[in-house]
Parts: sequence; C-alpha cells; structure tokens
Amino acid sequence: MQSLLQQSHRLYQRLQCWLILSLAVALLTIALSPAVAQSQILAGNPIDGYPVVLDGTELFRVRQGIPGVASAQERANIVNTRLVQIANDESISPETIRVEEEKSGSVILAGDTVLFTVRESDRDGNESRQATAARSVQAVQSAVAQYRHDRSAQQLVYGVLFTLISTIALIGFLALVQWFISRFLLRIKAAQRTRALSFRVQNLQLLGSGATGYLLRGLAGLLRLILVLASFYLYIPFVLSQFPATRALGNSLLSGTAERMNQTGAAFVEYLPNLVIIVLIGVFTYYLIQFVKLVVTELGRDDAYPWFYPEWIQPTNRLATVFLVIVACITATPFMPGFNSPAFQGIGLFLGALFTLGSSSAVANAIAGIILIYTRAFHIGDIVQIGEIKGEVVEKSLFVTRLLTFRREVITVPNSSVLNSNLINFNAISRIPGVPKIASSLRKDSTAPREPKQYLLLQTTITLGYDVPWRTIHAVLIQAAEATPGVISDPPPFVLQTGLNDFNVSYELNAYTNRPELMPQIYSELHQNLQDYCNQAGIEILSPAYAALRDGNHSTIPDQYLPEDYTSPSFQIHDQNHHS
Repeated sequence: MQSLLQQSHRLYQRLQCWLILSLAVALLTIALSPAVAQSQILAGNPIDGYPVVLDGTELFRVRQGIPGVASAQERANIVNTRLVQIANDESISPETIRVEEEKSGSVILAGDTVLFTVRESDRDGNESRQATAARSVQAVQSAVAQYRHDRSAQQLVYGVLFTLISTIALIGFLALVQWFISRFLLRIKAAQRTRALSFRVQNLQLLGSGATGYLLRGLAGLLRLILVLASFYLYIPFVLSQFPATRALGNSLLSGTAERMNQTGAAFVEYLPNLVIIVLIGVFTYYLIQFVKLVVTELGRDDAYPWFYPEWIQPTNRLATVFLVIVACITATPFMPGFNSPAFQGIGLFLGALFTLGSSSAVANAIAGIILIYTRAFHIGDIVQIGEIKGEVVEKSLFVTRLLTFRREVITVPNSSVLNSNLINFNAISRIPGVPKIASSLRKDSTAPREPKQYLLLQTTITLGYDVPWRTIHAVLIQAAEATPGVISDPPPFVLQTGLNDFNVSYELNAYTNRPELMPQIYSELHQNLQDYCNQAGIEILSPAYAALRDGNHSTIPDQYLPEDYTSPSFQIHDQNHHS
C-alpha cells in the first residue's frame, strides 16, 4: 500500500512538472507577441522608410532608392549586410569610419569599404546632406563599438556569471517556496484535525473544517504554481538578455512584461472609480445588515411584542441578510468589470435560464420552509406525525425537514410535502397558551381540576361484553393506566364509553403523559397492563364477533389468574321437562 502511495506521489510530481513546463511555454509564446510586432515595425514601409539595424538597434532609415539601380528596401538590406561584416571585422577600427565628399554625395567609408552614400534625397527634413552624413557616421561608430564590446570575452564571462547567479537564486527561491508551502500545508492538516478551520460569519457556519482545509490546500497549490511560473517568466528573459545572440528576444520578453504591467496598472486606475462605488455599496450593506439585526433582536427581546416570537429572531436575521445581499449584488453588478461584454451577458442569460427551468421545486420548498418557520408548526425536538410518518424533528432547514422515527430511521421530507400534508404535533400542547380544555370538560368527576395542565392525552379503545358491569370496567382500566410508566396521575386517567355495539361496548381509556417521545413504549406497556388487570379482575377480553358455548368449555382466562380449585364445567343437556 505504501509503495502504491509513493508511486502515486511521484506520478503527481511528474504531472505537476509537465504542467509547469507547458504553462511556461505558453507564457513564452504569449510574450513573443511584442517581438513579432517589433519586427514588423523594424521591417519598415515606403512611407516611413526602411531601417538600418545593428544588433537590434535602429541607426537610421533609408527612405529613397536609386532609380534604375536599387529600391529603398534593397539599399537598406545592402547597408545592413555591409554593417554586420564591418562590425565582425576586428581589423577595422570604429575610428576609421569616416565621410568623404564627392560629386555624387557624401560617401561613408569604413577603411576602404564603402558602407553607403548619402545623397541630397536622403536628407532628414531641413538638415543638410553633410549634417545627415555626420550623424549617420556617429551612429555607426557607436553601434559598432557597442557590438564588439558586447561580444568581448569579458562580457561573455559576465553573462555566464550573471546566469549562474540568477540560476542559484532561482533554485533558492523555488526551494524557499516549496518549504513555505509544505509548512503551510502541515499547519492546515494540524488545524483540520483539531477542527479549527470552520469558517463562520457570526453564528452562521459557511464552511466546515474539512471544506476549509481542502480550499486552503487548493489555494496553496495555486500560489505555488503562480510563484514558480512568475520566477521562470523573469528568469528566462534575464538569462537571454545576457548574451548578444539572444538579447533581442530577452529584451522583447522584458519589454512585453513591462508593457503588460503598465496596461494592467492603467486598467486598474481606470476601473478605480467603479471599485470605490462597489466598496461603498458593500460597506453600506454591511452596516444596514447590522442595523436590521439589531432591530429584529429588539423585537424578540423578553416578549416585548407578543406577536413576534423569540424563535423568529434567527430565521428573520438570515432572510433579511440574504435579501439585502441580493439587493446589493444587483446594485453593484453594473459596476463590475466586463459588465457590458458578451461573455458577461451570456453567463447571465445561462444562469437565468438555469434558475427558471431547474429551480421550481427548490423555490417551492424554500417558500414552504419560510411558511413553516413563521407558522410555528413545530420545533427541533418535537414529536410530530407528517402523513404516515411519525418521529422526532432532528433538523429543520429552508428546503427539507428530517425526522428520526421510533425505529431509528432518518427520513427526509421536502418542506412542500410537509406544508401540503396534515401535520400532528404531539409537543405543541405544552407551548400553546389558552388551549381549549376539551378533555377536562368530558370528565364527570366534579372534584377533578377543571383546567388540567397541558399534557399530551393518549387514547386507546377496548371492547368488552355487556355481561361485565361498566363501573367495574372503568375502575380496572384506570388502575391499569395508573400503573403504566410514563402516565401521570395529575390529571388522572378517565374512561369514556364511545359505542354500544351489537356484541360489545367500546370503552375509550384516556391518560395524560409528559413524555411524548416515549409514546410507542407507553402504549405497549399500557396494553400489557390492560390485559393483566382485566385477567386479575376476571374480565375476559373478547373480540366483537366472538361467541362461546360455556358448558364444557375451559375459561379463556390464563390459568395463573384462575382459582386453584377451578375445574372445567361439565357439558349438560336438558330435555323439555328439564331432566338431565
């Protein structure tokens, strides 16, 4: 297993290296665009003339050709070729480059080699031919001297030395970045193990510790990639600029970087007023949210307003915060960068269509969740019944409600289904003031309190025959209820006769409990006690259609409840004269 992890780690490192190299090549390609543009400018045109260049430096331009001999572009190409030959010929000193006046014009010579001739048509503006030739000679002398200086052994040694120093600096910087990122990742893992990375806004948890750690690890990896690419982006042009053969490419890369930084700075300065407006909108929204939270908190403080319940404070604050943030985003959207671009508009249309077509159920559940919150249908921990599902409310969110059933099953019910179903809350009776005392009005015992405490009333029905006195049945049923754990004695249980059926009488036993969460267990023990106490009292629990021929049949009461001398009665037959 460990070897597999090591192989996966090495594969990840290789993929990361290839990604860095690919991005470096991409950045290099992008950076070459200024060089291409510069080469197009240096190529010249008939209006501006064609440049004479040595080692990437423009000396002057040739604007006129020689009729019948060479065009302006051909003249510039010939001068460029001769200039490179003279610069590479160490036997020709820059001081030997001079001007000699002839009838055809001012001839510029390098030793015995003719570089070019300045004619009357080559003058630059109002400048004389001699002044133009002198300026050209001075430019050629400086360019040749600089050309040879840059290619000297001393400059080559300096270039190698600077390259070595920059390489060491690059390696050190990359090692420092790797060490810093590694330490940062270790701290993230340590904090994640202690669950110290939870991201909260006041009492609202936006991200858990695991999600925050994952996000920070991703940001650390992205930061490392950016730093590595930026270091290579600066290192490569610097190294290329140290050697004459690649100096033009290196300078173009550096100039491209500077140009892009200038463009970025100019764009930022231009966008700065809109950014200030967005910041002002954010600050105003923040303080407005704080003010609304203060008002909502005061509304629910110490029942200052009876119509505003304390449990409404938190959901109202959240809804107000979401509403104000949405309004602020809508207000700030026109000031976002690229607001009028087709891409921004396309994304807006896509999100609008996605929200319209795919969120109808989500919106219905959210609205139902808000209605359930403000109707106070149930609270966390209440025992409720939604349709055929009965259990404890363990979670109540904007979209769903989760119930923990008595079978320890967690059932998720959409809020729209909760709103459209009949909901029974077994705990609400203890919180709602002024509940009608229906059970109290049904009691016949005038000595019992007329206003019992607000407990949950449990009911179960048992059918018994007409041969048993109803007063005896009432007493036995009440004794069974009082002996059941979870049933309270104040107010006491009571019995109602709910039906006189063809074969039996329906007795409804009513008992109070303060433990709704134990309803299944209380009902089970109550039914057990009903069986035991009826058997002890000699009361047979028969089904409604049960018929028995008593002579010769054993009683249906269990043996432990029968007398020790009990014997089954004999089966007797009587004639019309009542003789056995």
